Amino acid sequence: MKFGKLSVLVAAAALLLAPFGFAQDAGKKKIAITKITATDSVGKRMSKQGVGLSLEGVLEALDAQVYDRVLNTKRFDVLERSDADALAKEAGATGEAFAFNKADYILTIKVDSFNDRMEERKLASLGKTVRARTIELSAVAKVVEVSTQRAVTSTNFKVSRRDSENRSENTTARVGEASDDLLIQAVGEMAQKIAGRAADSVFPARVLNKREKVITINRNDQSGIKVGQVWEVFVLGDELVDPDTGDKSREEVLVGKVKITRVTPQNSQGEAIEDTGIERGSVIRLAQDVEAEEEA
Repeated sequence: MKFGKLSVLVAAAALLLAPFGFAQDAGKKKIAITKITATDSVGKRMSKQGVGLSLEGVLEALDAQVYDRVLNTKRFDVLERSDADALAKEAGATGEAFAFNKADYILTIKVDSFNDRMEERKLASLGKTVRARTIELSAVAKVVEVSTQRAVTSTNFKVSRRDSENRSENTTARVGEASDDLLIQAVGEMAQKIAGRAADSVFPARVLNKREKVITINRNDQSGIKVGQVWEVFVLGDELVDPDTGDKSREEVLVGKVKITRVTPQNSQGEAIEDTGIERGSVIRLAQDVEAEEEA
């Protein structure tokens, strides 16, 4: 499968977004994103099936998209990729712990499953063939705190996108770039999930302001937040110590629920549908997502 269209669209997106960069903020944390790779088993399976180039195109697109989505969370200063890749390679060769003193956090991503399949079903009564293409992508994303070498979060994300079309019995088969849009959608969704989790693991979403029932949240239109979602609001209580491990955490007390009504490039707003003590600085976490629109 050719990926000319995919590469062009990714490059164009990067050029369009470049002018909208923001000045470095002293309050932000620095994060380095290492080169995205696939597990050996996935690479071998794709090569055996003759679609190694398809996987390569997905990795290249995901690489660019994750960088863009993490940058646009506005939570981090993203460091140059070349430095991070070189240090990660050196650490792997020596067997030493990965250290990168310019970064506060390291984000590593490994694709552990990828499927790109086409199914055809003939409808004799209608004289048509229904073709359905499905893209399935799975990746593990890990955020490591450099100073402690502690994994802040490690999550497996899965994305599935399905596209279908009807064509007459004598229509010739379509190949190559005609279906690259489906790959772009799958890669974009995966990048959004990873960037959102990276941001939330270091900077949990918080209440910026409360005006009667209107709650303003520090998550913008690049964070994955959507109109219709329901988020739970917590205030932080006492410090807690796990008696077995000694790990410290903060008690979180549920004080309300907010339904998102507006999303902007700066922040988001919602209506408090339950409120027993929502206040500025409260932590807010997604409780109910909106259903994704079904593919045609």
